[in-house]
Amino acid sequence: MKVEPGGGPGAFSAAARRRWYPVLAVLGAAFLVIAAVYVPVKLTSTSSYCTSCHEMRAAGASWKQSVHGQVSCVVCHINPGLSNEIVWRLQEAKNIYATYLNAKGMTSSVQLPSNAACTQPSCHVLSQLKESFPNLRMPHRSHVLMRNLSCIDCHNGVAHGTGAAATQVSMQRCFMCHNGAAAPNRCGLCHIATPKTTSHPADFMEEHGSLALGHEQDCYRCHHDPKAFCDACHARPTPPHFSGTWRYTHGSAAKADTAGCLGCHDYQSFCRQCHQVDHPADWTAKHGLVAVKGSESCLVCHPRTMCTTCHDQRGVRVP
Repeated sequence: MKVEPGGGPGAFSAAARRRWYPVLAVLGAAFLVIAAVYVPVKLTSTSSYCTSCHEMRAAGASWKQSVHGQVSCVVCHINPGLSNEIVWRLQEAKNIYATYLNAKGMTSSVQLPSNAACTQPSCHVLSQLKESFPNLRMPHRSHVLMRNLSCIDCHNGVAHGTGAAATQVSMQRCFMCHNGAAAPNRCGLCHIATPKTTSHPADFMEEHGSLALGHEQDCYRCHHDPKAFCDACHARPTPPHFSGTWRYTHGSAAKADTAGCLGCHDYQSFCRQCHQVDHPADWTAKHGLVAVKGSESCLVCHPRTMCTTCHDQRGVRVP
């Protein structure tokens, strides 16, 4: 053993320790880098992380109650594949540090589930999906491959919808193609059994307006295209509407066909604006003080001919 002058047995061990300092520094730096990557990756892999943001609490609550409540958020919202996971997790790591450092960089965008995410082996394999149900035909494979539909085009409420919206499929989606031109629109094409009788009562044409005002989406389950179906009638008001004096002369028509008016107009929010204006008992004598300041508010309900006729009878000039 070679010992430097003035050194003792401890001199060698001190020198050896100094040679280990760079190694320990590298190992420490590597540990910090691994921890800096691992912690964000571990955190962003949990659904509790995704739903911890206050903006996502409503989505988290509906997700927990859905049939996908046991499926992690990242399974649906990250496309399968290592490269996709790396890109997404790098962005989330940036979001985490930006949040804690109160810096810019947070993104509020959420990637919608892709077909690749839905049809991965652990979920819904496309070739194994059913094509026939108790009262419905739905060849999933052909719709996805032929028409390039996304799963969420139809099943958009399956993970975050509430009540019936979580499982029902809106037929508006079907009529993106099945409009009678691009594809057939016969009910029997998909529905194995159709109702033998009409689902509407005899007076439905007169009463449907008040029902549709509050439950519009129920109508669209069968009448899928509002522009093609509803507007055929509702976009063409009766000719007297364009007379220029309809607001003053519509009373007799409304009395003869009140239901027809209520098919478009809601009494509480529309008709009452004029029909339940509460003028005081002495309004005839005192209304001039209001009208002289501007007749516009009066003319909302009353035609100017009403003013001139009454004033002429009394010999009072209309301002």
